[in-house]
Amino acid sequence: MRQLALLTIAIGQLLAASAQYPTVFFGARLHLQARAEENTSTMRWYDDLGRHSVVFLQIYHEAGYGAYVAQRLQNPKLDRDRTALDEAYIERLEGWRVGKFYAPFGAGLLLNESVMAVQSPAQFAIGELPMRVAYLYNGSDRQRGVYVRVGTANGGVSVGVGRHFGINPHAFAIWELPERARPQQGYDTLYGADYTLQLGATQAQLEWLYSDGQRIDATHWLALKLHARTLPLQPELTLAYQTRAEQLSWRVALQRSAGDRIRLNFALRGKADAIEFVAVGLQGEL
Repeated sequence: MRQLALLTIAIGQLLAASAQYPTVFFGARLHLQARAEENTSTMRWYDDLGRHSVVFLQIYHEAGYGAYVAQRLQNPKLDRDRTALDEAYIERLEGWRVGKFYAPFGAGLLLNESVMAVQSPAQFAIGELPMRVAYLYNGSDRQRGVYVRVGTANGGVSVGVGRHFGINPHAFAIWELPERARPQQGYDTLYGADYTLQLGATQAQLEWLYSDGQRIDATHWLALKLHARTLPLQPELTLAYQTRAEQLSWRVALQRSAGDRIRLNFALRGKADAIEFVAVGLQGEL
């Protein structure tokens, strides 16, 4: 609550500095999923990739500033984040961002956690490549350190140095379900590379990540996501491999529009030759 109060004060001061009225949006973003697992059937207000259903308030100002506050409708089991606050930040559009938000490592296909952070764009000295720098501080026993990514939207390399990376349910969600426990201490060192290309009607995204920590073995992660957005059911295939477990995790999804803002989807997920669950879901904005 203290974080939200400080952000509210900052938003008020930001808007008071200009005579122009801001543009305000209020709405809900849905990621509702019903799963049929081996022994149970459950309904969740988030999906198996850790994407939450939220109610949100979004503010834009002509001066080039914005603010966003989103509250989750449900937290995953074993989530160390006790608050329902999903994101709450202020930003300079296409510039810096301060508050609680999803600070992705690399392209965010493998590691994407909601944390307290300060993020700023910069430029790499060699080749004048775009660079993104994020400083994370969430307390002594939570994520803290620095993420740096050099590259464009089509590809880049990343480095992370700090403590307790990868302890949230959103971390490595394409490998492990959000309800499963994450490493207690997390990772201290991260290296990564990502590349995105268009193969006709299919977008292919490839990411490699190396993680290491004081109390956990060094691990290589490989992820591949194929998404055919122009086909009627927009099929999506996601594969993730972890060297420590020497196992492949896979996910197949189909999606169909049910109106302008609502989409129905079907997901089948498993590891190696075992199916973990079958699910139907609903995504959209209200």
